[in-house]
Amino acid sequence: MWQRHFPTYDFMHHAFFVYDSAFQEWLFQYKFLGDYRLRTTFTTELKSYFKQERHSLICPIPLSQDRFLERGFNQTQALLDAACIPTVQLLEKAIHTAPQAQKNRIERLAVPQPFVPTNRVHLIKGKKIILFDDVYTTGRTLFHAADVLRQYQPAMIRTISLAR
Repeated sequence: MWQRHFPTYDFMHHAFFVYDSAFQEWLFQYKFLGDYRLRTTFTTELKSYFKQERHSLICPIPLSQDRFLERGFNQTQALLDAACIPTVQLLEKAIHTAPQAQKNRIERLAVPQPFVPTNRVHLIKGKKIILFDDVYTTGRTLFHAADVLRQYQPAMIRTISLAR
């Protein structure tokens, strides 16, 4: 489906884990119950993966200001911070939407473009960009993010998530 929508986008995604009941339970505890201590759970895996990506720009998927205030932290940024992975904020989430977990597949795919570029997009041209999110379900979030960044001529965009 994504190849039809983005025929020129060289898509490649990496997920560390399968989204199963154990991961779902961990995610609920971390994101929805706000157990910030769990941000260190996957430090070893993240450090190992990003060790090979020293010259890439790592961009965590942002939260809307409302969601950040509600949760108190950006779960993707916190995971990368705990692993001492340097990041660059290339995107802002300008539209506050209901959490993806509360939507079915059709509703997720219908979400309008929520992201806008930050004033850091001048760094993108000719660089490898890695977009990082906690979970890849339909891919809508990552494709929205990539769609914004592609216009700034990166060498390539890759996506990574903890689980899919």
